[in-house]
Amino acid sequence: MTTEAIFLLKFIAILDLGGALLFTFVAISRKRDPAVTLAWVLGFFLLPVVGMLLYVFFGYQRFALRRRAAPNPLHRLLLLKESAERFPGGEPLAKTPMETLAEALTDFPALGGNRVDVYTRSDDTEEALTRAIRLARHHVHMCYYIFEPDRTGLRFRDLLIEQARRGVECRVLMDAVGSYRIGPSFLKPLQQAGVKTAFFNPFRTFKRPWAFNARNHRKLTVVDGTIGFMGSQNIGHHFWRSGSRRIQWRETDIRLEGPATVELQTVFAEDWHFATGENLLGDAYFPPPTTRGVTRAQLLPTGPNKRENILGMIFLEALHSARHRVTLTTPYFIPTPSMTLAMQTAARKGVRVDLLLPRRTDHPVVTWAARSWYKELLESGVLVYEFNEAFIHSKVVTVDGRWALMGSANMDTRSFLINFELSLLLDDADTAGHLEKQFDRMVDGAVRVKADPLAELSFTRQFWEGLCRLLSPLL
Repeated sequence: MTTEAIFLLKFIAILDLGGALLFTFVAISRKRDPAVTLAWVLGFFLLPVVGMLLYVFFGYQRFALRRRAAPNPLHRLLLLKESAERFPGGEPLAKTPMETLAEALTDFPALGGNRVDVYTRSDDTEEALTRAIRLARHHVHMCYYIFEPDRTGLRFRDLLIEQARRGVECRVLMDAVGSYRIGPSFLKPLQQAGVKTAFFNPFRTFKRPWAFNARNHRKLTVVDGTIGFMGSQNIGHHFWRSGSRRIQWRETDIRLEGPATVELQTVFAEDWHFATGENLLGDAYFPPPTTRGVTRAQLLPTGPNKRENILGMIFLEALHSARHRVTLTTPYFIPTPSMTLAMQTAARKGVRVDLLLPRRTDHPVVTWAARSWYKELLESGVLVYEFNEAFIHSKVVTVDGRWALMGSANMDTRSFLINFELSLLLDDADTAGHLEKQFDRMVDGAVRVKADPLAELSFTRQFWEGLCRLLSPLL
């Protein structure tokens, strides 16, 4: 090897070491979870250049939504706050600690007077959503992480085209990564009919590469500012039709009417403005709220534009406030240390804590990472079940048969800190009781995880679970 080659190699090595030290300084100064920071620092030194590139694209979690030039629709929520405690019937209702915490974190108040219909069958969700869109008079707003160009996606596309030709304003916002399969051939008929489409946070190599990892994982539809849909379900044939994929998906979605639809419309307006710069203001988009039922509801929009771990705080409050029973259903389970401790504490003090997970998922590394927590949870008295009949994609928490939290967020680091998510907090015994019964029906078809077999795991499996757990902060 020539002297010049040796000098070049030394120069590259010095540059790499300098870069690793610089990125280490940046990662440490951001004061993230120590396990996450340590994983990145190891990557900087063990994966020359690659580790630093991965950090640029996936390690940065702060994300600023562009401010509007026009007044923020949140001013309408502020106007609602005075009446938030008087839906329905005019009698003030005291805020609970959970509602107070959620409002302090999101600025969204708890609003009474809502009607909530829960759908646990995809066919029911599709029928209700199709009917609502067909009856739209002024606008249809849709925001989905995944919008597939398959038979289900085409059916909804054609429905929007039909409504747009009738004069209904239609807007569709899709995540640029989740809906990567959507192309010009799918969009062109929509645009020709007058349907406005946009992609959330498309990849821009030089403008904002560090924001690439922040995805819009929300799933929502708002019709005429009075009817809303939200939950766990995307738009695609394999999400809606049983047997259309290797494994059937189980979802949980809701139809919402009443004052809380103002909050749902506000979330869409925020995301739409970020993607397009268009402001959605006026009574046509935000009609005066009317009482439609007796359920108290509170929207929880979360994402990397917030400094606090909002979902983490809400989950902790739910576990700390529980007196009898907590049920947790999630497809992806990568808890934070504080979440694990809260589950263990609740179980130790006599609260029944039930955790329902799918037996297998579409992300095997996440499945093995989740199983690495089983032993310590079981030792504390947490009941863990694995459902094998279908892939559970529902994200639902119930507390004491009174509270329910549901939406698009999983119990993992990505949902807590990286993705834009949307959850709904319900103070309604009927809805929470219904979801608890649905949980029990799924548990009847699930396998309860026992502690004894876990004590006899092979070294290979223990190593694999431990490795996946080590990588879990980066997933």
